[in-house]
Amino acid sequence: MLAPRKKLWSTPASAIDVALDFAQPLDHNDVVYDVGCGDGRVLIQMASRSIPFSSDGGSSEETNNNSTTSSQQSSPTHHYCKQFIGIEISPERAEAAQSNIRHAQETNQIPSHVSIEIICANALDTDLIDYSRATVIFLYLVPRGLRLIKPIVWPKDDAPGTNDDDQTTSQNDSIIRQKSSKCRRVVTYMSPFEDEEHVRKEFCHVDHQVGAAWPVFLYHIK
Repeated sequence: MLAPRKKLWSTPASAIDVALDFAQPLDHNDVVYDVGCGDGRVLIQMASRSIPFSSDGGSSEETNNNSTTSSQQSSPTHHYCKQFIGIEISPERAEAAQSNIRHAQETNQIPSHVSIEIICANALDTDLIDYSRATVIFLYLVPRGLRLIKPIVWPKDDAPGTNDDDQTTSQNDSIIRQKSSKCRRVVTYMSPFEDEEHVRKEFCHVDHQVGAAWPVFLYHIK
């Protein structure tokens, strides 16, 4: 098991707002992955903030680097990202995500220019999942899940014992990031990566636990 399974532990809206703020600036070339997407709520909330890109539309809104809690965010963050991919191992939850996405599209919660794809697969299966496209990755995983996914989303070019396929994937990741002129942004909720320094950390309040505040971490992968 990589991700929490209990419904109570679904990603709260406040954490998604912080994650979206951390991912900025998002442009029309970005591709956002949600690993363990569950019912699709992260994808839907992020996609609902997308606005169409135009060549004279300027850059996306700058984030406030001084914020420390989600309650300090005064307005929703909008962006130009139009490609979202969710990965879910459970066929039932993958179907629920697809159903929720269809409903959000039909009710115009998700703009028509946005594309959301759900891949029903084990997140560790790199034969089925092409992570080289990802410029932003959201992870709400248990600590063991982060340890297992880390070599995939955070490839090390000089890792010992790296085979040719792994080197090709790492090279593809580097090419994608060079084209986007930005580093890959990885956001984790609740648990941090072990032995890695985060760029930002913010606590968000959750409705189902009065007085509680849980951490969101941002990592940059160059």
